[in-house]
Amino acid sequence: MQTTTLTFISIGIVLTGCLVLSGCKPGPNTQPGPLALTVTTEDGTGDDANITTAVHTTLLADPKLQHLTIEVETRKGDVTLSGEVATEAQREYAELIVAAVSGVHAVNNQLTVNKQLAVN
Repeated sequence: MQTTTLTFISIGIVLTGCLVLSGCKPGPNTQPGPLALTVTTEDGTGDDANITTAVHTTLLADPKLQHLTIEVETRKGDVTLSGEVATEAQREYAELIVAAVSGVHAVNNQLTVNKQLAVN
């Protein structure tokens, strides 16, 4: 009898907690839809490590650039790209897609063109 009473009380406490928590408003860093790869801090600057991860993910997911080795360094939302690409078009394209990543304030494109990387 006592075990059944404790079980019902425990279930009641858990259900009450669930009901209370379901009415909570989301915190400042939550957003609807797919999860973003960057986090914005209260002062408005992006988290550099997350921005770097998002940029790497974007570059690796792009079929035009995924075969290239592009180094990414981020400081206060400013991203520096370095490495080699096969064409000037790839260089410009990399800058465009990186600039579109959430949290990126500026792109310092230091990629160099090495025509020997071009695939025949």
